[in-house]
Formats: sequence, structure tokens, C-alpha cells
Amino acid sequence: MVIANLAGGWRLIDALIGRGFQIEVAFWARLSDEEKWILYLASPQVDPMVDNDRLKDSYRLIHDVLRDSPQWGIDPFAVIVLGVENPMAKVAADLIKPKVATGPFAVPNPKPYRGITRFGGRSLGGIRVDGAYIYPPWEPGINPDAFG
Repeated sequence: MVIANLAGGWRLIDALIGRGFQIEVAFWARLSDEEKWILYLASPQVDPMVDNDRLKDSYRLIHDVLRDSPQWGIDPFAVIVLGVENPMAKVAADLIKPKVATGPFAVPNPKPYRGITRFGGRSLGGIRVDGAYIYPPWEPGINPDAFG
């Protein structure tokens, strides 16, 4: 069974952010009618429905980074850039937001979960999926090897 390349994806995310590409949320998902996993990158820098030039520049950057790092094992055509308003991106971003504790016995969580969130639902933003893995928000100094 083929699974998502979690470590390679994290290295790509780290490299892209290091080059100034903003990523709001990143996740691997396998659509129900597909056999391969796709890495989705939602960025506030692009709106695929409006700005075609920025979208092309994003893919050019992704392909350049992946061409320089074949050891990560990511097919450049298995990476899709989304706008942050995309329904899949919105649901994925919501799933990794720190939960706010309420009520008289609530204990606030001072640290959000820093691992990869596995999503086992059947629909992500109205799109049928067989599963997804959502990366935590990027922070400087996080070791990508910890996510492999």
C-alpha cells in the first residue's frame, strides 16, 4: 500500500517557506477515486481563480526546489497549490487550530499539538477522500526528520 511521503513533504514545505513562499496549511490527501497521494499547499499568496501569474510562479518555484532535491522522493506533479479560501484548505486549517477550552473546569492548552494530524473522515471540504495527513503550522527550528 502506498502512503504519503510525510518526511519529504515536510522538507519541501521547509524549503519553500525558506524561500519566502507563504503556506497557510499543507496536507497530503488521497482522493477516493485516485490511487496516489497528493500534497496540497494552501497559500495566501495565490488565488488560483484570479491570479494565474502568481500560480504559475508558485509551481515554477516548487518544481525548481524539487528538481534540486530528488532525494525527497516527491513527484512535482503530485503537488497542488490552493488558495486559502479553498474548501479543503479551510477544513484542514480548522482541524489543526488549537482548541480553546471552555467551561468551569477547562484547563487551557499552552502548547498546540506539534505532530502531524491524521484525518480519517470521508470528506474534506466536500471532497471525498480516503484519508489525509495535515502538517502542523511551520515554525523556525523544527526538525523535519521528526515528522518522518
